[in-house]
Amino acid sequence: MKQYIPESLDIDELLSEKPPAFKYYRDNFIYILNLITEIPSRNKDLLDANGWVPIHAHTLQSRIRDYDKYLDYLIENKILETDNQYLPGEKSKEYRFTKEHRVVNKGVEIEKYTLIKSILCNVHHRADSEKKYPYLAKWFNPDLNIDYSSATDYLYQEYEMNIMLEDENPDGKYNASMLNAEKFKEHDFYFHVDGTVNRLHTNLTNSKSGLRNFITYGGAGLVSVDIKNSQPWISTLLLDSRFYEKPKIGSFLFNIKDIYPKYTQDIFLTSEELDSIIMIVKNELSLDGKGKGDIRSYTDKVLDGSLYEYIAEEIKSTHGYIISNRKEIKKMIFTVFFSANQFFHQREAWPKEMFSDLYPTVYDVFKSIKRHGQANLAILLQRMESKLMLDYVAKRIGKECPGMPMFTIHDSIVCPFGEQGYVARVIQEEALKCIGSTPSVSVESWHQEKSKIA
Repeated sequence: MKQYIPESLDIDELLSEKPPAFKYYRDNFIYILNLITEIPSRNKDLLDANGWVPIHAHTLQSRIRDYDKYLDYLIENKILETDNQYLPGEKSKEYRFTKEHRVVNKGVEIEKYTLIKSILCNVHHRADSEKKYPYLAKWFNPDLNIDYSSATDYLYQEYEMNIMLEDENPDGKYNASMLNAEKFKEHDFYFHVDGTVNRLHTNLTNSKSGLRNFITYGGAGLVSVDIKNSQPWISTLLLDSRFYEKPKIGSFLFNIKDIYPKYTQDIFLTSEELDSIIMIVKNELSLDGKGKGDIRSYTDKVLDGSLYEYIAEEIKSTHGYIISNRKEIKKMIFTVFFSANQFFHQREAWPKEMFSDLYPTVYDVFKSIKRHGQANLAILLQRMESKLMLDYVAKRIGKECPGMPMFTIHDSIVCPFGEQGYVARVIQEEALKCIGSTPSVSVESWHQEKSKIA
């Protein structure tokens, strides 16, 4: 089995010149070093973390019993460095290559049978996820291909550009993307449903958007149909009292009991808290002062697609700060959604204070959901997104068009070019039943010309 380590490191020479003071296996060192690339290749958010990679000790120990001795050796010999910060249940220790070894990777073979067997068992243990979504799993087959030569040329050009722009982690980004390209070439497919938010993670969800432009199915081009501003749009259902009440017979509308069965344990620890949020929502229209109707105002702006522009104008008039990039506004909205309630009066929290002034009732609802856990709002929204796209949209498409290749990337459906109109219609029809409103969608074709480096 091939694993990837820095080309600056000759592991056999190191072990020969500085033999470890414990019984060791060469391949265990290589496996640990490979994780520095493997983990961020499956979690793109880590690529902006200056090369730091969290390694879960319990998972590592299941493969290498005395893993700590291996890590200590690599740190002592200045191959790896650690932040040495561990918070039980919250944060694993993070590691990265030392400056000398932050370079392009090379492939190295490992032969330890038990280690390879363990890796293969984990990577290819898709049975439960495949059983749950057979209408999606079946398309991860040898017809799903990548133009490897063109893709690697593109990735190297991007790598050189990142170096020129003094990016903080050019080698890590390049190595992770190259690993993803390699897996596509080898048809080494990953198909796993996250147990927390029920998101489906695959080679497509884990690949950067530029790399997807080199991917085809059966030699044909693909197109992505995305829900615009999916998180704010889905959040509008949290402002509907029906979401928290006993569902009516025959209603398709999502309900908290289905979306988050543990809600009475994790979100609303008492029935009084749940009743309180229902009353907040129901009484919204009778509120006095600036709070009157803000749920309706928020919902209207989300549904007509003007929320970001409206907030940008408010920021301009209040702070004199002009925002021309929608990504910047999106980042600010996510700060409102997903940061801890305690993060409010700090200097960097001004977007939350502004949002609270504009939409006090909406903010109170989000704050109530996060009262007993910062992640609760994100979990609710992602669970609704996953249920809609996987259990309703994709399932219906799989039933109506069983011969049409189809993939999901969280809030989008990827299909052959020419089928995007049908897919968009199904998304909007199922969304209306499940969320109670029709989202806007965008269509994006995947083709190599879009990935040219300027």
